Amino acid sequence: MSLFENIAADAPRLSKSFRRIAAYIEQEREGFMNRTVRELALATGVSEPTLIRFCRHYGCSGVPEFRIALAMSLAERNAADRAQIFEPLIEDKNVVNRAAKRAIARCAAGLAGSDQRIILDSGSTMQMMAEELREGSPLTILTTGLNIVQTLRTARQHTIILPGGTFRSESMSLVGRMVETSLSTMHFDTAYIGSDSIDPVIGLSTFNEDEAHQNLAMIAASERVVVLADASKFSSPALHRICGLDKVHTIVTDTRLPRQTRDLIQDMGLELICADPSPEGNG
Repeated sequence: MSLFENIAADAPRLSKSFRRIAAYIEQEREGFMNRTVRELALATGVSEPTLIRFCRHYGCSGVPEFRIALAMSLAERNAADRAQIFEPLIEDKNVVNRAAKRAIARCAAGLAGSDQRIILDSGSTMQMMAEELREGSPLTILTTGLNIVQTLRTARQHTIILPGGTFRSESMSLVGRMVETSLSTMHFDTAYIGSDSIDPVIGLSTFNEDEAHQNLAMIAASERVVVLADASKFSSPALHRICGLDKVHTIVTDTRLPRQTRDLIQDMGLELICADPSPEGNG
């Protein structure tokens, strides 16, 4: 069963405090995804440590990881109704799988050595890649991520392009037709993009439909496409489809990716780089 189904099935056997949290998740899904831990504790009438224990009861390290798992669970449950997809906040994504994301970002930054003009998608892994590029050789960088602009604001050797668009607080990024219109007149060496879900058959997909459209525009404007995604993204349900893997040249992930999935991707002719997130691997 999915996480959401497990919580519903467990409800009669849960403690009184845990039942309050489970009931809130059932009745106020959007509120659970978007409120702070303190606000959730007040709304459910439990303590913050009790909230964390509830998340750990379902195999998650804390509220951020639990909310990402819940979002994926709800996406799988509501596959026929894309309007019922709930997106995790960038603040939650920032604290999950950090070691893997850092290793991926470092590898991807190394690939940019032959580039002059690149696109950096929004997202937590992209922000880490921007940190790796901060002291690098001069680049022209287009990004829709405001967190990436903030990261690179003191790297004066780079030329930063921020297209127009509508601000999305969930991802700290710009989206919309203005972004796509800007991209249609430009050309880049490489697009470095993220993906909330990767499936060898379905391809790349993401929580937000507008971001899916503009990711496709980023791909169309670039000679090379490099996808940055930690291994957890390969076991996620399909969301709003971006494109098939035939449009991708390289995938940078981490060494937790199962051998069977590695073989499937490499059999498709893609370059696959698996970064080692262990302290020894980060050298």
